[in-house]
Amino acid sequence: MLHRWIRNTHLILGLLAFPMVLVYGVSAVQMAHHDWFSEKPTVTESEVDAGAFGPSDGRALAQSLMDRYAMHGEIQQVRTTDEGIRLRIARPGTAYDVEYVRQTGRAKVETSVAGFMGVLNRLHHAARMNHSYLPVNILGGIVAFVSATLILLGFSGVYLWFKIHNERVIGAILLALSLGFSLTLITIIRFS
Repeated sequence: MLHRWIRNTHLILGLLAFPMVLVYGVSAVQMAHHDWFSEKPTVTESEVDAGAFGPSDGRALAQSLMDRYAMHGEIQQVRTTDEGIRLRIARPGTAYDVEYVRQTGRAKVETSVAGFMGVLNRLHHAARMNHSYLPVNILGGIVAFVSATLILLGFSGVYLWFKIHNERVIGAILLALSLGFSLTLITIIRFS
């Protein structure tokens, strides 16, 4: 009974984790071999009416632009300049770089939209669940779930392997090889 429950849980967790692990795998190849992929984002510039904002109203400016011009994402890098305010509104695959001029009440917006591989790259780097943009928080929750799932898959996989008596020798060899390979990679990365 326990064996069947662990086997079914192992299968279900593996199926649930597979899509996100695939995203991580493809984006890792893209990052390691970026010259294989054309990653140039599409960049457009526009100028919009932003209204009047004081020198310390960067977040209010960003929220106003997000509401009025359908910009979605997390408010980042708010800086006050002599002329006005600079800020970024970003989500995986899209970034709005805003340069607001206080004297005219207008803002220059540079929109950068990445292709599919660029979005996967940004998804690979998404972490935590304390963002102001809800979809990135949801993604952070998915990453936490998949991380816990991979640990459970490892433990349940070793248990299931150990229960098959005639597979113990080859399993032990494969487990030792994978552990040696992983530790070698970690050492190379850490000390080179």
